[in-house]
Amino acid sequence: MHSPSHDAPYRQIFEQAGSGLARLSLEGRFLEVNPRFAAIAGRHAVDLVGLLAQDLVHPDDWPLTQAQMDMARATGSPCPGSVELRCVRPDGHVVWVALNLSVWRDEAGQPRQFVAVAEDIGHRRQTQEAMAAAQAAERASKAKTEFLSRMSHELRTPLNAMLGFAQLLRVDPRYPLTDVQRQKVDHIERAGAHLLAMLTDVLDLSRIEAGSLPMTLKPVAVAQALDEAVALVSNQAAEAHLSLRATPAQPDWLVVADQVRLRQVLLNLLSNAIKYNRPGGRVLIEAQQVDEAVVFAVTDTGRGLTPTQQAHLFEPFNRLGAERTTIEGTGIGLVIVRRLVELMNGRVEVSSTPEVGSTFRVWLPLARSEAEEEPEGGRTTRSGFGALDDLGSRTLHVLYAEDNPVNVELVRQVLRMRPQWALDVATSGEEAITRAMTQPPDLLLLDMHLGDMTGLDVSDSLSAHPATSDIPRVALSADVMPDQIHAAQQRGFVAYLSKPLDVSRLLRLLDRCARGELVAPG
Repeated sequence: MHSPSHDAPYRQIFEQAGSGLARLSLEGRFLEVNPRFAAIAGRHAVDLVGLLAQDLVHPDDWPLTQAQMDMARATGSPCPGSVELRCVRPDGHVVWVALNLSVWRDEAGQPRQFVAVAEDIGHRRQTQEAMAAAQAAERASKAKTEFLSRMSHELRTPLNAMLGFAQLLRVDPRYPLTDVQRQKVDHIERAGAHLLAMLTDVLDLSRIEAGSLPMTLKPVAVAQALDEAVALVSNQAAEAHLSLRATPAQPDWLVVADQVRLRQVLLNLLSNAIKYNRPGGRVLIEAQQVDEAVVFAVTDTGRGLTPTQQAHLFEPFNRLGAERTTIEGTGIGLVIVRRLVELMNGRVEVSSTPEVGSTFRVWLPLARSEAEEEPEGGRTTRSGFGALDDLGSRTLHVLYAEDNPVNVELVRQVLRMRPQWALDVATSGEEAITRAMTQPPDLLLLDMHLGDMTGLDVSDSLSAHPATSDIPRVALSADVMPDQIHAAQQRGFVAYLSKPLDVSRLLRLLDRCARGELVAPG
């Protein structure tokens, strides 16, 4: 009987093979290994001879390996397929190996040795693990987005009733409030607005971290951005008895930014400058062109920041001691500012002196081209509620699909300020479709999450029929996730109203519809 090790062709193949090859005794002791096997094991070939297979295999993987060897000994047949196991090198480094084990028999057919073929699959395992991690991260991100959508909806629904009815109490000319009552309503509105702001901040931060915050970068007029921001905080500054001043910017300066997010950044910085200022203090906002950038600077005369506070300024939920004061906040506003600015390819800087004040600077790229579309008009401040006079004698009908009776009552109360509008209510998607088909309304107001279907489903069904396809459709929903808003826009919704409802915005929308200015896309 001759061993295959005495065969010269076999020897050449054994030594030069690209796979790891080894002969082991039936007890699992190495008799011979080729250079590739030694390299995989991280040892010299001569050092492996005499060692047991168990000396190389990770303890957690040895039971499976031993079972494979026992099966091969008992049957005398090759083990089916390969087994993936970890090989531990002398330096502790772990290598993943795919091992194929078979039995070599002598001329009499008796099993004499094991023949092992090993492949280093570390790179493949890393790729698989990376893919698995990416898939897990994608599932987690999707679950997080769905959770945020549900939480946003659930929290905004009661806020809708709180802030909506508070607005009605404040502006309804039929039931004017006394000064004491108005003061109480103001407290309700401020508290509700603060709660809404905290909810919005948390959602924004989560969307940024998940990479799901929509961002449209285009040229934005610097002067317009400054004017809008100052207008929106002027009442806040007046109530705090502060001087608010803006240095006029050149009318032809344009900056590359997302207009809504730039407004959010400037509002956050101005609000902080007002909140953390001192009585009789000053707030200044200005912009300067520096080389290929525009620098927005917000300066206050507040308490200032120590170097230690500046070092922790952009840490989420760290209010730098302000939590021990009566000043409201979440501690994530500046975190959102910095991340929004970075998404707009800019940066944020701060300089501050304790008891003197602080300056926050936002650097954004200068826009050279004026051929882009003009920036959209800024969001109107929540103040005017439009004319209360009748816009015409014809009765207009709005069909409101909503399964929450409190939300229905809020809209019913709002429409009392527009007597020319009549309200029809559907508490399910099917009912909304039936009512719209029977008597097409002048305006369709849809909640996005009805009991039997979504507002998008209702819209799609009505769009398929000529008699109802041109009805202007408006979303009124507590779901303010970007995907949902984008889907509604793609379906032809003319507006997307969020809860808590801005009563003035709904009234202006009703007036536009009455004047024929709301037209559903064809």
